[in-house]
Amino acid sequence: MWAARDIPLSLFQGYADPLNALRSAKSVLFAALLWPLLRWELSRRGSEALHYFGWGMVAGLAVVSLAVLWERLAYTGLWDFSSRYRTTALFWEMHVGGAAIDAYLALATPFVVWALWVTRTPLRWGLLALLALLTAYACLTTFSRGVYGAVLGSLLLLVILMRWQRWPALRIRWRTLAGIALSVALTIEVAAVLGLGSYMQERIGTSDQDLDSRRQHWQNGLGLMHGSTDWLFGIGAGRLPATYAREVPGREFPGDVQFVSAGATEGAAFVRVLGPKTRSDIDGLFALTQRVSLKTLGPRVVRFETRAAVETDVYVSLCELHLLYPRRCQSGWLRVAPTGSQWQQGALVLRGPPLSVGSVWAPRQGVFSVSIFDAGRQIDIRRVSLAGLSRVEQLANGDFAQGMARWFPSAQGYYVPWHIDNLWLELLIERGLFAVMAFAVCMAWALWSMVAAIMRRDRVAPPIAPFLVASLCGGLCIGLISSVMDMPRVALLLLLLAILSVELSAAPKNDRRAA
Repeated sequence: MWAARDIPLSLFQGYADPLNALRSAKSVLFAALLWPLLRWELSRRGSEALHYFGWGMVAGLAVVSLAVLWERLAYTGLWDFSSRYRTTALFWEMHVGGAAIDAYLALATPFVVWALWVTRTPLRWGLLALLALLTAYACLTTFSRGVYGAVLGSLLLLVILMRWQRWPALRIRWRTLAGIALSVALTIEVAAVLGLGSYMQERIGTSDQDLDSRRQHWQNGLGLMHGSTDWLFGIGAGRLPATYAREVPGREFPGDVQFVSAGATEGAAFVRVLGPKTRSDIDGLFALTQRVSLKTLGPRVVRFETRAAVETDVYVSLCELHLLYPRRCQSGWLRVAPTGSQWQQGALVLRGPPLSVGSVWAPRQGVFSVSIFDAGRQIDIRRVSLAGLSRVEQLANGDFAQGMARWFPSAQGYYVPWHIDNLWLELLIERGLFAVMAFAVCMAWALWSMVAAIMRRDRVAPPIAPFLVASLCGGLCIGLISSVMDMPRVALLLLLLAILSVELSAAPKNDRRAA
């Protein structure tokens, strides 16, 4: 926050503003606050607390998998594996790209194996087998090479650790047959996604090119640090996006949205929507958006109260859209004439194919968006309205009297400045060498404590230990090619898994046997 001290604080701030430091660092703060509670729960309940934790992971994975199922049904269909559509589920952090769902799936997938292993009743096992199939589907439809490698690697490691730990063989016939059936179903599922579509084949074909661009991206990130202070303590938590966009030539933000409160410069609040500073090839890729209903019939009319210093083209659209990939859109252009400080009225009719709300079991959502298609241009919007033939207003907070409530800035297709795409580099650049060393020691301690307990022959390792190791290794593998700490919810989960591993290693032997 000190690094961005010249920018006034506001509750509606973006990635280039001071409060992004709090957004980026809060996962560490929350982990520190939850640590004593986790320790107290483990000491009080032992194995029961571990079961709650494991089933909590399974419940979270079920929510994500069902969200993926809905998303695919609503926007692409279950069996379309050729469209350039990568699932995002409910990870809203990905409105500027990133790998939130990738890291989460790598961390959580081993726990569905844990649930299958500890379950003894056929009905519950069958439901968990269905969850395993949905989880595999979620992993596959991210079309992420990192997810494929991290999940597969963590599961292979899990098999090795479980054999080393000498888990007792299950002599239940139905479990054996059901396990074989599940393995066959998973194999067919993988073959269908990879064999029936072309999108993953295209991504595999560009692997070398993607790796080269990542290397250049990492070099650009290291170039942001100037002097020993930056190397030791970093440039500041949450400061990477703003610094990268400012200092790396040609890697600017594709746009920005700024809220100007009432009384700051004049009587009424307004929002300033900006295009890219210099690059015309990325204009229109950043928008101010709001979710709206698609049930309105007939043409939709958009009305603005705007102003601009120079003539500016504004692109307005309403799309069948979840987060990043539009299905169908109605759109229109508005040319805003220069009026200086004077506000002017403008209106346009959205044109395009009919929009559909979809089926009852997989309804689609609509997203209204406003973006600038001129590099170096900006407009101020004091009021915006969207209505159909019934003249019923569809936008909430169209006059921005409640700040940016209900509005959401979002990028499309270009996400370079926001993520360095490496867990270790993002720690080094933003928080410095000491933070990297502390994080490395924490992870090494957590992993070694569990692996050492598994390797010992005195049977003191808790049964959940192999799954914790597999989960942490999966998350760290994703961190080799993706940022993690800039996604606070996923970063918190990674830290909690490490803390749990450390606490289990410190527990008395009799408590560990019980766990």
